[in-house]
Amino acid sequence: MEHVLFTQPNSPIYPKDLALLQQVFDQICVERGEDPSSIWASEIARTLLKLYKSGVRDEDLLLASIPRFRTRNAA
Repeated sequence: MEHVLFTQPNSPIYPKDLALLQQVFDQICVERGEDPSSIWASEIARTLLKLYKSGVRDEDLLLASIPRFRTRNAA
């Protein structure tokens, strides 16, 4: 299966991409012990969508982007 790292920023969110975003979101929540309905989890969901809309489609890149976001905003 071919993994696309970056695509057009305004492309629609297809079901398989939505499933990827959900999988990444769920994985982050489980790893952090975070309630998916928490404020922090909402920020993560927004960030994942922002990354997706900016063209990031790779699971590893999405996962790697969130810890940096959390660290930067934790202080």
